[in-house]
Amino acid sequence: MLGASVTTVRVIAGEVRRQLSSRTSWLMVGLFALLAGGAFVTTLNAFLDQSTQALSAPPPEPINLNQLLIRPFLFQVGMAALLVLPLITARAYAQERRVTNLQIVLATFVGTLTLYAVMLLASLALVAVLFVYGAPEWGSIVSGYLGLLLTGAAFISAALFISSLATGAVAAGIATFAISLMLAAATWLARSGAPDAQPVFRYFSVGEGLDDFAKGVVDTGHIVACLTIIALGLFLTLRAIEPQRSGN
Repeated sequence: MLGASVTTVRVIAGEVRRQLSSRTSWLMVGLFALLAGGAFVTTLNAFLDQSTQALSAPPPEPINLNQLLIRPFLFQVGMAALLVLPLITARAYAQERRVTNLQIVLATFVGTLTLYAVMLLASLALVAVLFVYGAPEWGSIVSGYLGLLLTGAAFISAALFISSLATGAVAAGIATFAISLMLAAATWLARSGAPDAQPVFRYFSVGEGLDDFAKGVVDTGHIVACLTIIALGLFLTLRAIEPQRSGN
């Protein structure tokens, strides 16, 4: 038992090392940082416009940096992650490894999640700049990034399952990217669609949970939902790759 655990840790560490040493991985980090930077500039400009208007016509409540800048920025970071993660998970099982099925699944999940965490750190650097010029509330920032991490982990788990079923990296990427677009569209329509249809789109939207986390609301329901998706995705992935490896 101990020997198997040590081997599993080594396999996971090797996969993490492979992810962090890959040029393609850092290209994805750069792409995500570019998208996050664009989102930050957009939300910052909107915040500055609102602040300028508040100088001429003071609002009933003071300008809140977290609600007007950080909250929409974290929401857009989540949408950017939906666009980049399919490119990372598409080639999850492109190479055969002489280890057990469970080690493959765990190592791939942890390695991909680690790379995603590095992506989030790149966007966190932008938020850290705000502490130089202001005093944001760190509590909602921590909860917001917790929401991004949990939501991303759930998506990664589901994407790995799709990748395990696909016949190639291109097919896996197309299928996962299509799901990403549907989730992003549902998130947008849940806010700006027809009033009667908004509840339907809200059911498939990932934005509601992200928005709660960004507001500093840590809902156990969202946490349980993400953990359930992670466990189910990993279990289904394990079951999917067993026939493939037994036939090799």
